Amino acid sequence: MKASHIPLALLSLAAATFAADNDAKAQKALEKRLAEEGAIKAKFAYSFNDISDKLVTVSCESRLGKSSGSGFIAELDGKTYLFTNQHVILGSETISFKTATGRTLRPRSVELSAERDIARLLLADETGLPVTKKLSMGGPVGVFGNSEGGGVATELYGKVTGIGADKVEVSAGFVSGNSGSPVLDLNRNVIGIASYVTYSTGETKDNKPRRFCYRLTDCNWGAVRWKKYNEKYGKLYRDYEQLIDSIFEAADSWYGDPFSRMFADDHKDSGLQKWSSEHNLMVKRIERTLGTKITQHELDNTNRRIRKDMSDSAEALTKVCRDRARQMRLLSEQRELSGFLRDEFIRFSDRMEYAATHIERYGKKLAEHNYFYFEKT
Repeated sequence: MKASHIPLALLSLAAATFAADNDAKAQKALEKRLAEEGAIKAKFAYSFNDISDKLVTVSCESRLGKSSGSGFIAELDGKTYLFTNQHVILGSETISFKTATGRTLRPRSVELSAERDIARLLLADETGLPVTKKLSMGGPVGVFGNSEGGGVATELYGKVTGIGADKVEVSAGFVSGNSGSPVLDLNRNVIGIASYVTYSTGETKDNKPRRFCYRLTDCNWGAVRWKKYNEKYGKLYRDYEQLIDSIFEAADSWYGDPFSRMFADDHKDSGLQKWSSEHNLMVKRIERTLGTKITQHELDNTNRRIRKDMSDSAEALTKVCRDRARQMRLLSEQRELSGFLRDEFIRFSDRMEYAATHIERYGKKLAEHNYFYFEKT
């Protein structure tokens, strides 16, 4: 029987049809979501402009660069505070707070939630939004803030989809820059603070982000000497956050091509810097070997050396990860840490251990192969 194949034109047509179907479904889903948001928005008798003097842009600057988030003014426990997330302000060397109407705020003191990612900063001579405990499943909510840290005012609408003792899940589509935004009900009451988004892992039909807001009520607060606390722990938090990103970036590049050069020779972390420099020296040695004519004995020795170099490089990067994981775990045991920062250091430590385990495993696989077959003489 003669083999046959599907004409390329038919394959192209099928692919185009499939893409068009997906685009149509996505467009239909978008239209449905916008219609639902529009229906919820219509229930609100107020908008961003009506509460703009209670909405705050938090602008931060550190040696790592600039960032911004959101905040708001609300009344709790008989006092007026500026609320934002701890992760918005931690590690910053300078922080400014400005309302959406352009007023600069000057907080007097800082308190951190013992369990949740919330900071409250005491304000004088201000009035704020009321805070409520009352929630209802499916109740309309509005999230008002600063989208993607761009200083652009946004108002997002949705409904309550889950209620917990310390947090609320909502369908309003807030993003990273909305961290610290107030989540309000129809009566301008604060039901929570926009805090984080989770994403499903794996292949699922319902692989949608879930958005959570911490509640402000029934929260334990502790005053901190902010400058000292931030200097001691906040900057470490940012340094470790950046280190984790750098290590995962280096590992990803290394996984893709074990013989590629790394670009962490000038990294602030001495361990990662040393590994990168030694790895690049190894690559340079290998490159000098390419194109040369050698004997079988020399070929065997070359491959043996490369296998050892690969194993040594993996061991060195594994050690960097495990050393830093240990340091982060020890940091998490400091009694003066807020619960949020303690959990973050534990999470960082777990990620470093995860990286170490996979790098170690990959290094062993690399050490099993012969890499080059040079021309024999």
